[in-house]
Formats: sequence, C-alpha cells, structure tokens
Amino acid sequence: MHRRTAPRWRIAGVGIAAGVIPLLLAAGPGFAQQAPETATFESSQYRYTVALPTGCRREEGPGTVDAICSADLDSERSAGASNDKGLVLSVAAETLASEGDTSVDGLRQRHGETAFREELPEAVCGESDKARVKVEGFKETVEEGHLVYSANVVCAPVKFLQIGERRATVRHVMAPDMRYRLVARAPTEDFQKQRAAIDAFLASFRALPAAGAPIAGK
Repeated sequence: MHRRTAPRWRIAGVGIAAGVIPLLLAAGPGFAQQAPETATFESSQYRYTVALPTGCRREEGPGTVDAICSADLDSERSAGASNDKGLVLSVAAETLASEGDTSVDGLRQRHGETAFREELPEAVCGESDKARVKVEGFKETVEEGHLVYSANVVCAPVKFLQIGERRATVRHVMAPDMRYRLVARAPTEDFQKQRAAIDAFLASFRALPAAGAPIAGK
C-alpha cells in the first residue's frame, strides 16, 4: 500500500509451529516452481493460526502480521521487496465489542456488506477515492460458525509513485468477539502466477476458540 491509515492492532504470542507445510507456486502455464516451505504462526492473544511462506519477509505491527514476497519467493530478494510491487499476504486481528447479539445474524447486522465494501479502498489499496477501486465477486458464507465476507479488489495505478494496477483477494472472518481481515495482494500481471500461494495462505487460516469455549461442530 502506498499509504496506510487503517487501524493496526498488536499481535502477541506469535511463534512458529513445528510442522512445515509444502506450498506449490505456479509460475506460468505448464510450469511450476519448486514448492517453497511455509511456517505456521499462532497468535495466542488473538486466537488464530496461519501459514506464511518462509521465503517472504515478515513484518509485525500492532495487530498485524504481513508476509512481503518477491515474485519467486526468494528470501534474499524478498528482503528488499516493496509491499506495493510484490506479493503481500496480510492478517489483521481486531477485538469486537462483546455487547449486543453475537449470533451470525447479529454480526451481519453490526458488520454488514455495506461496511465491508466501504473500508476496502482505504484498507486494501490505500485509496480515499472509492471510484478508483473496483470490488467484485462479493460472497457471504458461514464457516464453522463464523460469518465470512470475501471479495476481489482491483486497485488503480498510482502513476506518480510508479505503482501499477494491483489485484487482491480479501476475506473478513467474524467470530462473536473477534474480526480477522485477510488480504492477499499482488501486481495484476503477477496475480494469477501467485494464485497457488494466495489460495494456500487463505486456506491455512484458522480462528481458534476462546479458552473453555466449545469447538464448532463438536
């Protein structure tokens, strides 16, 4: 993002799990690069796990963890990769107010589609001009008792900063007391090449139950 004004929340208790997950990165039609490794991170404070490629640079802020990656997920090149011109995989966690209806219907009333769409231009693209951002393919699902909003976002070029068009896939996962924002963004010309890495990142995310809370489906 060329400027970040959205709230950032601190993440505590992040560590690398023992397991390492293979990740296949498609580099182009008919060709696949060697599968890079990913490390699984867990936040005890915000109760989630997610897998990030080990070849990416990791940055932590108040409530966020980002993986910033070169096109080939090489650790040396990722060290100098721009978060506006490389692949960015990001998780931000927010504690929600506990009052009110915390059912899926209640969450839908408090955090609806309109609010979801309105924050995407600034949070994903760093754009205050909503007309410069396209939001496509909105979808609402309920997964393991959590309300989930997802969409694809197209960020317009920023010519004076020499930033080209970027595309992103966004998922917001809402539990009764937590909201998680997942963003996977890359330059448009690289987005499909990074599809395997993006899909694996989004699929790896798990929201964990609070201590003593029943596990969904049990």
